[in-house]
Amino acid sequence: MKRVVFGFLLLILPLGIFAAPTDKLCNQIWFHLAGMSKHVEVYEPNEYTRYKRQTHPGLGVECQNEKYTLALGKFVNSLDRPFQYATAATDILSLADIKLFVGLLAGEYGRTVREPLKIISPIAYVEYTYKYAGINFFVLPPARGYNDYAIFFTQFKLGF
Repeated sequence: MKRVVFGFLLLILPLGIFAAPTDKLCNQIWFHLAGMSKHVEVYEPNEYTRYKRQTHPGLGVECQNEKYTLALGKFVNSLDRPFQYATAATDILSLADIKLFVGLLAGEYGRTVREPLKIISPIAYVEYTYKYAGINFFVLPPARGYNDYAIFFTQFKLGF
């Protein structure tokens, strides 16, 4: 988890440089709850990439203002392993309650008991919010040997 927090700090540094001094860091706080996924096989899975679950219990927190979103959390991934993540994203398109975000993800999870996998990856996702409830829709492309499936992932959240 220390590496993920460090990665998160590296991700928010560029956002802090470009943010206007009058911007508030957080206009709204969201709490991530469980998520769900659907896997589409692209490559033949091996023993480390064969998914086991499509529901992902976990918790996270998201700090959001008009321009940026910063998130940190942990959940059980499709390989039945804990996944710790940090994301920094910016809103590039807004239509009413629907927003398109692009940014970076830093994460770490154990593919095996002895071999953790650390990733830093670009991300794009769509967010839909209504008052104090929301959902994020992610599409993650396959990467041979790491994730042999294209993943459609949803993440539920509550705002305060």
